Amino acid sequence: MEEKSSCKIRRPGIVLELDETSAVLEIEGRTVRVPAAKIAAGTAAGTPVQWDGTMWVPLR
Repeated sequence: MEEKSSCKIRRPGIVLELDETSAVLEIEGRTVRVPAAKIAAGTAAGTPVQWDGTMWVPLR
């Protein structure tokens, strides 16, 4: 039997903290730390973002 993934391709969040090595995001009420390399260049703390399948990009 095939397992279903709980990963959503376009998942919204907000950047709570951002430094050179990592970022803290709030995603669906949960706080998650991710590598800074997965955050689009120019994104700042307080920016609403969404996962595009490769990285977190600002919402348009």
